[in-house]
Amino acid sequence: MKNKFDNNKQKSFYFQNFINEDNKNNINSSYSLFNSRANFVFKFFFFVFLIILLKLLYLGINRSNEINFDDFITDKDYNERRDIIDRSSLLIAKNIDIYDLVLKVDKTNNLPQLLIKLKTQFPGLNINDIQKESVEKKRLVLKKKLDHIEYKKAIMLGEPAIELSRRQVRIYPQRNLFSHILGQTDEDNKGISGVESHFNNQILNTKFSDTSFQITLDTVIQSQIRETLEKAIADYSARGAASLLMNVNSGEIISLVSLPDFDINRRTLVNDEKFLNKITLGIYELGSVFKALTIANALELKLIDENTLFKNLEKQIYNCGTSQPINEHDKNLKRDLTTTEILVKSSNIGTVKIIEKIGIENHKNFLTKLGIFDKASVELPEKGKSLPMKWDNCTLATASYGHGISTTPIQLASAYASLVNGGYKIYPTLVKQNQNIKKERIISEETSKKMVKMLRKVVDKNDPMQGTARTADINGYSVIGKTGTAVKVSKTSKGYSKDVMTVFVSAYPEEKPEYLLLVMIDEPKAIPSKGYFKSDSGWNAVPTAGTIIKRIGPILVSKNYNIAHNVK
Repeated sequence: MKNKFDNNKQKSFYFQNFINEDNKNNINSSYSLFNSRANFVFKFFFFVFLIILLKLLYLGINRSNEINFDDFITDKDYNERRDIIDRSSLLIAKNIDIYDLVLKVDKTNNLPQLLIKLKTQFPGLNINDIQKESVEKKRLVLKKKLDHIEYKKAIMLGEPAIELSRRQVRIYPQRNLFSHILGQTDEDNKGISGVESHFNNQILNTKFSDTSFQITLDTVIQSQIRETLEKAIADYSARGAASLLMNVNSGEIISLVSLPDFDINRRTLVNDEKFLNKITLGIYELGSVFKALTIANALELKLIDENTLFKNLEKQIYNCGTSQPINEHDKNLKRDLTTTEILVKSSNIGTVKIIEKIGIENHKNFLTKLGIFDKASVELPEKGKSLPMKWDNCTLATASYGHGISTTPIQLASAYASLVNGGYKIYPTLVKQNQNIKKERIISEETSKKMVKMLRKVVDKNDPMQGTARTADINGYSVIGKTGTAVKVSKTSKGYSKDVMTVFVSAYPEEKPEYLLLVMIDEPKAIPSKGYFKSDSGWNAVPTAGTIIKRIGPILVSKNYNIAHNVK
C-alpha cells in the first residue's frame, strides 16, 4: 500500500510539472505573431492620429491668417468721458465700448450672396432697403449696438466687406434712480442734460481721465427715498411726488428725487410734462409754507415777537374785494392768536395781519434776499424761475400764506435752510464744499433761533398747541417743519382747479439743524376707505416725510454727513 501511494504521489507530481516541448514552441510562436500584429496596429493608428493633428494645426494657423479679428474692427472718433461716482465712491455713470455692424459696399464681390449670409445671422435686417442704399453709399451701418452674441456672429462671418465700428456709449447702472440729476449724452458722447451737460467740459477733461468725477448724491439714501415716494403715490393715488435732502450748512444735496422718472439708458426724448424735474424746474404756488417766511421777516424787522397777541381776528377778510374773500382754513380757530399760534395752527388771516405790518417793499426785499425769485444755483441746466407778479394790497395779503406767489421747491428749501441754520444764505450744490465756507448772513441768529423753536411746535406731538405736522415727529430726531397745501392753477381754464399740491419742509435736529428734507405730493386724493380723510399736507406729505426720516436717519449718522459746521 505504501508503494502504491508513493507511486501515485510521484506520478501526480510528474504530471503537474510536465510541459510538452512542442506545445511550448507553438505558444511562443503564437505570442510572437500577436505581438507583431499589435505593434503594427498601434503604429498605424499613431501615424493616422499624427496626420490629423498636423492637419488641424495647419488649418488653425491658416485660419488665423485668414481671420484677424482686428481687421474687422475700426474705431470711430468719440469723446471719452470720466466715470461719475456718488459721495460714497459708488459708480453711477460709465463709458463702455460698443460695436456697430457696418457693410463696406466697395469691398464686396458678390453683394446678393453676402446679404443672404447676413440675413441668416441677422434676421431683422431689411435686405431690400440695404440693396437700395448700396447704390448710392459705399458704407452702410446695418445694425447699431450689437450684443455679445451678435458680435460673435459678425466676426465668424469672416467677410472682408463686414466691419465692426467700435465706439463708446454712456451707461447708467442705476437706470431710473438719478434720471433727473445725471441727465444724458448724445451720439457723440457729449452731455445734453443734467450733470452730464453742466459739467461736460470737466467730465471730458483728459487731464483727469484717470480720476472719477464725484457728486454729492448718495445712492443708498436716494434709493430709500425713491422707494418711499413710490409707495406714497400708490397710497394716495397721486399724480407724482418729489423730495430734496440737503445739508443746511453747506447746501450739499444728498438726494433729489422726482417721480415719475425714466430710464436714462434708453436715450429717448422725454417731452411729457409729467417727467420734468419737479424740484428744480417745476414752478408752483406752495401754500402755507410761505407763512414761516412772512413771520421771519416781521421778527427780523422787530415788528412783532413770537408772543405778540393778535386779538379779535375775523373769520373772513376782504383785501381782494368782496367777491374774493380770504377765509380761515380751519373754521374752529379761536379769535385771539399769538404769533407762534398763527404759525402752528396755520392761520391765513393771522398771517395777513402780520404782512400788513411789513408792507410790500419790505417783503419783496426779504424774499429777494432769500432767493425766492431767482433761479437756483444748483449745477443743472433744468431750472425754473418764479413767475412775475403784480404787487398790490391783494397780492401782498395772499402772498403771506403762499397763494398767488410762485417759486421752485429747491428755492423754497434754500430759504428754509437760511431760516434754521443761524441765518446764512445757502446755495444748493451737487459739488462737495469746503468745511470752512464764508457765507452771507441774511437774517439774525436771534430770528433764526426763534423760528426753529416755533417750527418745532408745528411738529411736536406733545405740544399743547397740536400743530399740523405731528405724524412727522419721529422719536430721537427732534424734527421741525411747516406744512403747505396749495390749490393748483387750472391748465384748461382761467383760475384754479380742484387739485392740490401738498408740501412739507422739515429739518432736524432742533438743537442744531443739519439736514433739510422737503417732500411734495402732486395731486393726492382723500381716500376714506384707507383712512385718509383729507388731501391736506398733514395727511400725506407729512407722514411720508416721517417715514423717510425714520429710514434714512440711521444711514446719515453712520456715514457722518454732518459737514461744513464752521461758517464764517
